[in-house]
Amino acid sequence: MELRYLSSLFYQKYKDCTEIMSKGESRPYVILLVEVEKNKFAIPIRTNLHKTKDCYESNPQTNSGLDYTKAVVISRDDYIDSTRYPEIEHKEYNYIKFKEKEIRLAFAKFVADYRKDVIRHNRNKNIPENPRFRYCALQYFKKELGLL
Repeated sequence: MELRYLSSLFYQKYKDCTEIMSKGESRPYVILLVEVEKNKFAIPIRTNLHKTKDCYESNPQTNSGLDYTKAVVISRDDYIDSTRYPEIEHKEYNYIKFKEKEIRLAFAKFVADYRKDVIRHNRNKNIPENPRFRYCALQYFKKELGLL
């Protein structure tokens, strides 16, 4: 399990992508790096989590957890900040570590569902996109996901 921050290079490249979460350089989001289908993803840990099936609550006291809808594809190593290492509460770290396999499987299903929805919509534009993915950050990574 690897917790990191995204680099300023990543945020510069995707600065116009409104669904990618950013609080600025002074308060970056801690991310969990996960590999699914030969792609590396960064899933942010956020507070005030809106509990849906597309998130994983890791700390009920602070209402924080992993938000799959705001995950991004990491296509370059320099998109990960290698100069700083995040710290989270020990209890939350252990909870994520203990559930790592479950998180990975749930996130892989989320990515597969997203891909199916995009393919379905591309085949027939009359079929509306699933509202579940309306605010999904993966929309900026269709090339990396093989959807273009």
